[in-house]
Amino acid sequence: MRESLVRAYMEAVPRHRRHARFSAGTLPLRQLAGDLGSIEEAVNSVLGEHWAVWSTFLGPDLAECVGSFDIAGVGVESMSPSDVRAMHVRLLEAQWYLGAVQIRPEIPSHWAIFLKGIPGKFRIFQEHLYLFHVGYELEVEDTRDHVDFRSWEESGIFSSVCWEDLGVRETIFDPYENWEHFRRIGEADELLHGQFSSALGETLMRCSDLDPNLTQRLHAAIKAFEGHETGEGLAHAALSCRRFTERLADCLYPPRDEKVNGRKVGRAEYRNRLWAYVADNVTSDTTRALLIANVEDLGNRIDRLDSLSNKGLHSNVSSSDVNRLLLSLIVVAHDLMSLRPPDGDFSYEPYTASFLEFFTERVWNKQERRSKDDEE
Repeated sequence: MRESLVRAYMEAVPRHRRHARFSAGTLPLRQLAGDLGSIEEAVNSVLGEHWAVWSTFLGPDLAECVGSFDIAGVGVESMSPSDVRAMHVRLLEAQWYLGAVQIRPEIPSHWAIFLKGIPGKFRIFQEHLYLFHVGYELEVEDTRDHVDFRSWEESGIFSSVCWEDLGVRETIFDPYENWEHFRRIGEADELLHGQFSSALGETLMRCSDLDPNLTQRLHAAIKAFEGHETGEGLAHAALSCRRFTERLADCLYPPRDEKVNGRKVGRAEYRNRLWAYVADNVTSDTTRALLIANVEDLGNRIDRLDSLSNKGLHSNVSSSDVNRLLLSLIVVAHDLMSLRPPDGDFSYEPYTASFLEFFTERVWNKQERRSKDDEE
């Protein structure tokens, strides 16, 4: 069961997003039922009738399972909703698989059942497996599960299997092993998602307002990164980042023939144009210096990856480098576009081709009708 679940995780989650901690054990649902008075009450507290909990379970189905047998649970920490759904679909045909529940640390029963109730077992990072153990116990006795270690090696799932020292985590010496700490984690998760979702939403909206081509180029960069299988795919994602940045400079500070502050600001000098845009729109010296530094950093990342691609060194382009480039791109784009209120003049340039096509077709149709009338 555990190996099938891990294989489903490896298939569902792309390598560049593959980093999760796994816990496993028998879920203490019957104990919770005894504390709350009934199985139905325990199930209701887990599925969260008053909480926004994503789940593939229905209450009566889970209650029937709890009443019939012990349920083994595997907790997987740090997964996106899309990856969870993809993993769920891969597991549906397994006879032992019952379903999935989103773990919310701020829910007391989730802490008791999924977080405190089952111990951490291992970590998966990219194609590597790290089995947890308590390092200080080695001074007295080697309590590591070497049979489990060899079993994972023989499975052929991972390129390497290693040990990871848990230290005092999940022991009586861990002062953070309590519901209050995990409740704060849940609140921080909600706040971070809200903050970054808002910033991302505004970035996409401003891109569409400035020039729909910006959205298309950003989409191309992210799509290439998510679907990459080789270094060449990563190089394509980096190239799309460059094209996005160049287009952003065109929108915010169109090319000019004359120099600005002693710098060329022609079409090729997109970085200089972004600097000039910052200088025109920021009065604070400190803020201006920070924004210019961010633009400089973004440009350096793009130039480095461009250099590797132009030399044909696609294998030297790493997913972590491109991931950082994408994050830097989003941050810089949001910072730059939010310097001005969204009330500028409408730009007709992105729609020029559509205008020309429309009016050319109208003129062509008129000419055709006139020709037919003349023939008649």
